[in-house]
Amino acid sequence: MKKNLSLSLIVIASAIITFDSCKKKTEVDNETQSVVDNAICEQQFMSIQPVVNDKGITEKGIKRTTNACETFSIIAGDTTDAAGDKIYDSGPVTFQIDYGTTGCVGSDGVYRTGKINITTPKKWSAFNTQVTVDLISYKANNVTYTGQIKISKPDSLTITTEVINGHCTDGTWNIDYACTKTLKQVAGYATKNIVADDEFSITGSSNGKNRESRVFTTNITHPLIKKTSCKYITSGTLDLTPDGLKTRTVDFGNGTCDDDATFTLNGQTVSFKLK
Repeated sequence: MKKNLSLSLIVIASAIITFDSCKKKTEVDNETQSVVDNAICEQQFMSIQPVVNDKGITEKGIKRTTNACETFSIIAGDTTDAAGDKIYDSGPVTFQIDYGTTGCVGSDGVYRTGKINITTPKKWSAFNTQVTVDLISYKANNVTYTGQIKISKPDSLTITTEVINGHCTDGTWNIDYACTKTLKQVAGYATKNIVADDEFSITGSSNGKNRESRVFTTNITHPLIKKTSCKYITSGTLDLTPDGLKTRTVDFGNGTCDDDATFTLNGQTVSFKLK
């Protein structure tokens, strides 16, 4: 009787293990947090480059311009303005874009506060000059962004950028982010005094750690499009690999300014929001 009971227990235990193994094998990988968190950081870090580029002009020096959503000032370095035209003659110079503590909404619909410090060793119009960007108490839609950005222009329409020690947080979650990207202006270059019609294609790779402490890497497979008039990336695809999980292909849409995107894994498509 004991033998039969023991045998029965073994059979039941084996069945449970087998059933549990089958469940694990068929479990669907639908982790979206890495995709969302990469997008939250990437969209805003990439939106800073066009802002910096808008302050650079084809003539010499740095132009002191402002709009309704910012104040602009020189805070260090050369301030020579021999012609009195508010175009500074040479660098190095650090200038600051200040959105204030009250903040305001830009042309892309993003609410910003804080400051952006931009240091250039010589004329921004000079190609392959490395410009350093530091974020000071900078928030976009109440998410705080910190880190340093290195920018250079290999030609008049292209910006290469590196985000170093990037961090994004709303106080309840934290995301680490770093990247090496190339932005190429694909629209709006004929209207240099209008920022709202600018569009940039983005290529390159990134890596980070999502709010659940899962490490991820990305590689853009079809250029992402970032319009300065939209807070979201509107089209393009990238491959994203969360640590321990399979690579998923993220599709940002067909060009419509919305927060809708999808990712595809093992032939299955999952919809998610870019926020």
